[in-house]
Amino acid sequence: MSGLKRNVGQKIALVAAALCAVLVLPSIGGFVWMWRERGGADAWVASMFAVVVFFAGCAVVLHVMSRPKPSLPPADAPDEP
Repeated sequence: MSGLKRNVGQKIALVAAALCAVLVLPSIGGFVWMWRERGGADAWVASMFAVVVFFAGCAVVLHVMSRPKPSLPPADAPDEP
């Protein structure tokens, strides 16, 4: 990526994003299993779906946070029109 480096916090966010992405797979399996065992009207099925959405959302947000960003210009730099 054009010479941009991740700092320590961004590296931690990337590892956490990978962990969340991995945890999506067993949570999908648990959701499908729970749905087949209990049916769609059970509260446990909705809870398992919420777990899937949570891990997927965490993976996306943490991945976006881990992307390297360019440094800011100095505070005394003139504004460009």
